[in-house]
Amino acid sequence: MEQQHSGALGFREVDRHGQPVAPEADGAEPAGTPRSWPAPNPFIVALWLLCAAMIAGGASALLNNPMFVSMGDRATFDYLVFAFAPQGISGGIAVLIALLFWHAWTWQRRRGWNWR
Repeated sequence: MEQQHSGALGFREVDRHGQPVAPEADGAEPAGTPRSWPAPNPFIVALWLLCAAMIAGGASALLNNPMFVSMGDRATFDYLVFAFAPQGISGGIAVLIALLFWHAWTWQRRRGWNWR
């Protein structure tokens, strides 16, 4: 089974009924074109919110400096929040730096710039 060679190939878009579709007007985006601003990654949004909550919560706990009432050998919730506030701020700053590096990497990848 041998196919004929044609000098020029002409493709036409058709709808689901087989009728030819008119070409798009100049400047109009075709129906399947992706948006110019992509939807944000929900995991990155959640990390930004977690980062803000860790930094704000840790700073708030340190600035409020509650007076602790001794309840024997048990630690109260307020004491635990106050004790782990510096680690929360440090963790939030670490997540912030990681997110900034991630955004820089994706921006660089979109621009098509290579390190090599």
